[in-house]
Amino acid sequence: MPQPADPGATTGFGTRLLRRAADDARGRAAVAAGLAAGAVVFVPPLLQARGLPGVVLVAFAAWAAGVGSSPWPRLWGAVAAGGITAVEFAARGSLGSPLDAYFAFGTNRSVLSSIETPVFAAPLLGVTAGVAAWLFAMPYGRGVPLRARFALVAYIGTLLGFTAVLVITSKMAEANGGFIGWGPAEFQGELLYLAQAAAVVIGTVAWVTAGRALRPVEAIRQELEDITLRSLDRRVPVPKGGDELTRLALTTNAILVRLERSTELQQQFIGDASHELRSPVAAVRASLESLLAHPEQVDWPTAVRSALHELERLQGLSEDLLLLARLDGTAAVPREPVNLTDLAHDLVEEHRHLRRSHPLEIRLGASGPPAWVTGSGIQLERMLRNVLSNACRYAGKEIEVAVGTERHEGAETVRIDVRDDGPGIPAADRERVFERFSRLEDARARKSGGAGLGLAIAREIADHHGGTLHFADAPRGAHAVGRLPAAGPGTAAGR
Repeated sequence: MPQPADPGATTGFGTRLLRRAADDARGRAAVAAGLAAGAVVFVPPLLQARGLPGVVLVAFAAWAAGVGSSPWPRLWGAVAAGGITAVEFAARGSLGSPLDAYFAFGTNRSVLSSIETPVFAAPLLGVTAGVAAWLFAMPYGRGVPLRARFALVAYIGTLLGFTAVLVITSKMAEANGGFIGWGPAEFQGELLYLAQAAAVVIGTVAWVTAGRALRPVEAIRQELEDITLRSLDRRVPVPKGGDELTRLALTTNAILVRLERSTELQQQFIGDASHELRSPVAAVRASLESLLAHPEQVDWPTAVRSALHELERLQGLSEDLLLLARLDGTAAVPREPVNLTDLAHDLVEEHRHLRRSHPLEIRLGASGPPAWVTGSGIQLERMLRNVLSNACRYAGKEIEVAVGTERHEGAETVRIDVRDDGPGIPAADRERVFERFSRLEDARARKSGGAGLGLAIAREIADHHGGTLHFADAPRGAHAVGRLPAAGPGTAAGR
């Protein structure tokens, strides 16, 4: 057996709406303007002088009820409510008998004009005046809600369309002696209110339809509001239809995936950095505690050198972490010309004179025209230094460095090659060595002195300059290949 409709549902909605309007100065102004405009129709003295007393009453009601809001929006709301009421009165007077004719005994009206009563006109006038007061009493900096815009466009478009038809038919009636083929000219007064009623209905339908269309957006907003750093695995609902809302949801989920991945990498990086920083600090502390416990048995020069070595490692690690933090930021890369040929030559000469545990031959390939790129000279030097230092750490007897220009994938690029005759890198690990704090078990042990950040920093710098860095196949040892966009001819010529 069907259950009867709950009469409290509609009442509850109306009560909530009125309570919400009463709590807001803008809502109070709209309700007061609408009630005053509807009541004016039933008071004949207020309709005299083309309705001027009624217009003043509507404006004053909107102003008085809007207390608590800013003065100017409150004033604009009152003026708008009074103005739209005046327009309504003027339109009725121009297309039919004035409103005060309803109270004039003996007025000769058509049979159809019997539907045109104050009871019919009052709600339409009240809705129009209330909406006008609500719109124009908008606080500064706030726009009209999207649903309201849909409803207003539908309402105003319908009303203007009907009004245009009435004006055209009125002119046709005047030209044809008051008869236009489908009815007398007296119909125009009734049609004005029918047009306004149709506009209200269509505007309401547009409001409801827009609300239903925006439900997926509200669902996406609520889901995003509940997502925190602890629940980045959640995703927003994807509406069906393949329209803009679907694409919005898919893009939002893609951003959440990237954010989740970035957060995981950041947490892993923080954990690895904490571990790497803890090791040299613990070593220095243990060494100093041992010195204090047995000062008479300590080889002081050896102990100091050991502590200095750990402090140098800690300093280098701190500098690498700061550089990675800057590279992860949004700072723009400087746009200055850099001669990579000269930069590689200087670094090769520097590494040739460094003290090593075994002799190492470092060669620079045959020099051609200078290879110019655009970017940060300091960062590009760090990139080359890290790649060359990595090769020197694991090379057997010789290293070869080459810098030149080539055409790659339709663009002019500067290619950097660093080859060594060391143990090489297995193909499966050639990408892993570029991960932060990554070490291979055999060749990249901690005792070699590396923290696993050199190649990661080098690739970050290459990426920030629009280039690439990877390890290629080599018959022996490792072969690092870097590519950077070449600078324009004007840059090289201007140096």
